[in-house]
Amino acid sequence: MSSIYRKGRDGYYYYQTYVHNPETGKKDKRIFHSLGTKDKAEAEEKQVEFDTQYEKKIQSQTSRPGISFITQNKKMLATILGTVIITLIVMDQFESKPKENKIKIELPITKDVIIEKSTLVPEVNLSADKGNEKIDIIEKEKANPEIKKPTIKPEKPKPAVPKYTVVRVDRLSGAFEQGKIFLTVNQSAGTESLRLLCEKITKQYAEFSNIVICLYANSDTGREMAKGNAPNVSKEEQKATWLAMYTYNPVEGAYFDDNPGGYLGAY
Repeated sequence: MSSIYRKGRDGYYYYQTYVHNPETGKKDKRIFHSLGTKDKAEAEEKQVEFDTQYEKKIQSQTSRPGISFITQNKKMLATILGTVIITLIVMDQFESKPKENKIKIELPITKDVIIEKSTLVPEVNLSADKGNEKIDIIEKEKANPEIKKPTIKPEKPKPAVPKYTVVRVDRLSGAFEQGKIFLTVNQSAGTESLRLLCEKITKQYAEFSNIVICLYANSDTGREMAKGNAPNVSKEEQKATWLAMYTYNPVEGAYFDDNPGGYLGAY
């Protein structure tokens, strides 16, 4: 609220009011003006004019509170801004530091060398100079290779004595105990299995110091050949049916043939 008053010594009217004080934050700042008149009615008109003027000024300050706040807190804002700038500079220096150090080592090497390490060791660039030759040694990170399980090869089944049938045993007369044994066996038996069968038969008929063993396929043709008959089939089929021949004597030792077709007719 404003007021006017008249000084007794000169008779002029004066205007006074209180506005907001930015230093105290209160409305305790006193403003007064001389109205330059001794007429009360004229002084009241000028009071209205001054009231309007100061009211507009207050409204202007209210509509821009941010500017008023900045004006009132310049020192504090300057301090905060300076602190923020310093903090950003320090953080930028830490982030700009290299994460890995480069090491130079003098090595008496005359060719390029590449050292591979596991990923547990960071990448390091090494370089060495000798005379006019420069050697670059680069340690590279190597991706951990996938651990492959060793391939276990299945063991081959050990040969076994196949099923057989003794068809005929011929005992030869003379000073030497000689004998011929004719057998049929499964045609799918392997060579080693047939050899084991012959060795077993040799032990079984130990009374023969000189022995001949003939193995035939377990078929009609094979059984006829084991009996000593001539089957009514081709020579090729007879060769295929005769699987193996084995001989043994104390002087020459053992002899095994898994393709005895050339002896066809002799035995």
